[in-house]
Amino acid sequence: MLMQFSKHEQFEQVAQSEKEPYQLLVGHPRTDGSEKTDEELHRQYVHLTDKLIHKITKGVSVTDPETGEQVEERPDYVVWLDKSARPVAWLTKDLWPILAADESGETPKRPEFRFVNIDRNHWLSSVDPDGTGIFNIDRVDQSVIRSLRSIFVDINHKRAGLTEEIDNAPTQLDDKTVLIVDEVRATGSTLSIAKKFFEKAFPTARIAGTHWMSGVAQKGNAQGNADLPVWYNENVSTGRGVGNKKEKISERSKGITQRLGRQFLSTRFETPDQTSLQLRKEFKMLTQEVLDNTVRVVPAYDRDDFDERYQRLNKPTE
Repeated sequence: MLMQFSKHEQFEQVAQSEKEPYQLLVGHPRTDGSEKTDEELHRQYVHLTDKLIHKITKGVSVTDPETGEQVEERPDYVVWLDKSARPVAWLTKDLWPILAADESGETPKRPEFRFVNIDRNHWLSSVDPDGTGIFNIDRVDQSVIRSLRSIFVDINHKRAGLTEEIDNAPTQLDDKTVLIVDEVRATGSTLSIAKKFFEKAFPTARIAGTHWMSGVAQKGNAQGNADLPVWYNENVSTGRGVGNKKEKISERSKGITQRLGRQFLSTRFETPDQTSLQLRKEFKMLTQEVLDNTVRVVPAYDRDDFDERYQRLNKPTE
């Protein structure tokens, strides 16, 4: 199914905001000692998002659970790892009508977006207690798997709680292709653990994974990310629209999905997260600048139509 998007309809609500100064999407020092300018940051974030959109629209390599063969399929669902991948979902959604469109302006339907909270530090002691680097999801209790499955089953199958009914209930991900997205690659273990959880919980689904930002810097004996998203902050919980995973609070939630899925769902803030609201506003500002050709768009390098797309996306407005 193809959908036609109107630039005017899609972004008229931000027509005035593009001239406002950015507060969050600004340049900063990288951890490798270099400096990133505002312009470089904007160009990089659009480029990284185009790479991800191209991966989604072209298809991802997955293993067919029945045959064991590698196949390439467009994902039906994109699952974003909370909290830091959530802003990437916002930016992808804003830029989708522009970057996913073909030369005729037609845009493929965007996959369903869902969010789960999987932090490697929370699960390492359970799935890899000896630090071997081999993650064994069979070590966790079945109630953990049911908690993940419960997020994607019909409400009628949730009423009995985390019971065997969850094990046998149909889910939204059955026989679907699922792409799990983490915001930045360091060791890759978070994404590996997430993929194994989904493979265990949804055995008929075809699971792939990717990172939005990657790159490791070496400085002395220390190794770390050469770059990090501006919203990434281990010391502050705000800025990404949801709070940390707090199972005791989720246990008291009025929503049955939040209660049962508490081992894999972030908690909501009691008051609006102003920093995340500002970030979403600035994503729309950036999107408008892409429309206005004030940000140079460098498409994914592996696009077959790279040259044509580069010319089209950077054509001066009349």
